[in-house]
Amino acid sequence: MPTDLRPSVTLQRHRYIIWGMPKPPKDSRSAAEKAWDTAQIVGSLKHEGYVPTPEAEAVHARVARGEITSEEAIEIFRQRALALDAELTARKRPERV
Repeated sequence: MPTDLRPSVTLQRHRYIIWGMPKPPKDSRSAAEKAWDTAQIVGSLKHEGYVPTPEAEAVHARVARGEITSEEAIEIFRQRALALDAELTARKRPERV
């Protein structure tokens, strides 16, 4: 018996049986249900104080089209947040003469 067999391969009476890989469950929701769920999430974020900007929506659209990964989008938002934080901190500091 070869030693390079994977656990999904079984030797049974002089023939190999290859088991299929498990698949994730298919999303059976309709387009309307998916849109409703998205609207609920955005509504919840707005309730918490999130205001969607055209720049943020553009990044989300790029992720949806597959132009960038989620990790890259997170890094973009992180850099923007750091820049905004630095700007707000600079405004709060009194200028020394």
